[in-house]
Amino acid sequence: MLTEIKACVERVTFYNPDNHYAVLRVDSSGETVTVTGNFVSVSEGQMLLIKGKWEEHPKYGRQFKAIHHEELPLPTAQAVERYLGSGLIKGIGPVMAKKIVEKFGKKALEIIDKYPERLSEIEGIGTKKLAGLKKSLNSQKDLKDVMVALQEYEITPAYAMRIYKQYGRNCVQILKENPYRLAEDVSGIGFIKADQIAARTGIPKDSPFRAEAGLLYLLERLSEEGHVFYPYNELLAEAEKGISISRESLLKGIAALFEKKKIVMEELLTEKSVSSNNKAVYLKRLHDAEADTAHGFRGLLKAQAPLEAAPEDALEWVQKELSFRLSARQSDAVKGALKEKVFIITGGPGVGKTTIIKAILRIYQKWKKRVLLAAPTGRAAKRLSELTGEEAKTIHRLLEYSPVEQSFRRNEIYPLQADMIILDESSMIDIMLMSRFLKAVPRGCGLILVGDANQLASVGPGNVLKDLIESGSIPSVRLDEIFRQSRESLIVVNAHKINNGEMPFTPHSGAGDFHFIQMDDTQAVLDKIIELCTSTLPQKYGFNPLRDIQVLSPMHKGLAGVANLNRTLQAILNRREPGSASLAAGDKVMQVKNDYEKDVFNGDTGWIKEVRKGEVLVDFDGRDVVYENAELDKLQLAYAASVHKSQGSEYPAVVMPIVTEHFILLQKNLLYTAVTRAKRMMVLVGSKKALAIAVKNSKTALRYTALRRRLAGS
Repeated sequence: MLTEIKACVERVTFYNPDNHYAVLRVDSSGETVTVTGNFVSVSEGQMLLIKGKWEEHPKYGRQFKAIHHEELPLPTAQAVERYLGSGLIKGIGPVMAKKIVEKFGKKALEIIDKYPERLSEIEGIGTKKLAGLKKSLNSQKDLKDVMVALQEYEITPAYAMRIYKQYGRNCVQILKENPYRLAEDVSGIGFIKADQIAARTGIPKDSPFRAEAGLLYLLERLSEEGHVFYPYNELLAEAEKGISISRESLLKGIAALFEKKKIVMEELLTEKSVSSNNKAVYLKRLHDAEADTAHGFRGLLKAQAPLEAAPEDALEWVQKELSFRLSARQSDAVKGALKEKVFIITGGPGVGKTTIIKAILRIYQKWKKRVLLAAPTGRAAKRLSELTGEEAKTIHRLLEYSPVEQSFRRNEIYPLQADMIILDESSMIDIMLMSRFLKAVPRGCGLILVGDANQLASVGPGNVLKDLIESGSIPSVRLDEIFRQSRESLIVVNAHKINNGEMPFTPHSGAGDFHFIQMDDTQAVLDKIIELCTSTLPQKYGFNPLRDIQVLSPMHKGLAGVANLNRTLQAILNRREPGSASLAAGDKVMQVKNDYEKDVFNGDTGWIKEVRKGEVLVDFDGRDVVYENAELDKLQLAYAASVHKSQGSEYPAVVMPIVTEHFILLQKNLLYTAVTRAKRMMVLVGSKKALAIAVKNSKTALRYTALRRRLAGS
């Protein structure tokens, strides 16, 4: 239930002209109140009727959060003068405001609104100045009219501003004709929100606009689940069930989207999992990415290998140079990487992938070849740099994203300058990023992909590394021998046991770096995790509860899910009120959307340094990044994170609940991925039954991709 207050603006404490977020001090019935929200234009002396709700800010105390507002007439000439003199109207300051009110009195605002040409009666306002004032007034009036009109559709001011910036003064007309355009054109407004707006405008449920928007929304959602395409018949069934659209409307919708080239359809004659009369339905950008990726790899494979030296001689030299002997399989990997144009090195923890990278790197340096090192995430790149002693970049930084052009500067026209590129953590690379990367790789350059094909697939669409290996078109080597020093770690040993479908070894003595605490009750599991993070691990092993310990969970929902773990840990570790959803200084947070302009990407973890009025300052590995309040949907608490979001990262200690209520996601590759995130300590808390389910469940979620078939020539 919204509360309504009448208020006179005493001071504009903060105002952001880009998103119109403001912090105001107002007089409401004799009480001075702080009001926050989005205001199209606001100035001292303005009278407002504000609808919203009271909130308790952890730092600033009681505040009124505005949801809707409207201007009220100003009661006195003095109030009008103060309002005009606030600088709200460009070209009118305190001196000019006094002259206007002296001339027109209390009716000054009405005259400015309806008869602006009368301003020429004021001394100092000539023809040129009057034209400028009219332009400013018209622009402001258009914006106000639009904002008021959009409020009728229960669109918040923040979203209303985005709509106005996209469409201008015609936005109300566009919204009435086809509100589903918002889902494609306006950031933050998806199909669900557009559908709600459409219902208020009277758009029928079987509208062709709704069918097209619903299909695009569904394909986008399926891409978030990892699918590059979706079978035609299954897509129709999903849409009928999930969005309640008739089959007839859907058929017309697909035809229209195909005609507009927003989707691509291909035959699926050789795909075992779908019927022979089915088609693959792609979003246009994903079809282009998959086709470009296959084309890029075929082009690289046809080119000449970059190193002319005999692999055997180079191998013998590097072993002497680095004073170690490689195993037979490691030697095969080094020779393959030197001999082949594109080569894949895959294997689990402790099998010597880093040693091979060092050897290859040293050989190329010896022969004065240019080598670039990269990884999908900042943390993975930093770790690669630390292990090799050479600079490593994220793929995004390597490709030089330009915020102005909103694209990567490195491409087929302006390629990377390298003789060899080594990509680590390649299992994380989705089809979109791989296609963009390959465009920037010159044909004379070698490419080595290093990764663990048994980990979870990329967060984004595709299953690139697995498809490349299974296509048989890219030479590869799989490392499976655990070296002596790694065999001393139960984390490494148990990761391989889990990958082989065996129960992990859990010593009863409590010694070692891998622990399983058995308990069946989920509440007890939650309590134990809190105890481990806040007292046991910090006190017994010296782990910093914020910097060193990462809680991972298979699911977001439930008592032991990411959301509840975050709320509970935040309350204890950052001394917050239980159930508080707001962010505060000291909170551990994670970026959940790629932001090329900020150079922060999905899965990056940081710490809030400061919560200011209208913005939040976050520290990402020593680099401060500013988020406006309207951008905070890009961040979420990260005391706990999903296993999927942890890919590419390593943590000193990992704590993970494993309970039967997560049975939907209890899979071998998920558990394996979680265990391989831990460097010094892994603690599983839960039931033996849930652990056994995960270890024995080798099924992975099906992802519809055709990269393997494209590479194989089908």
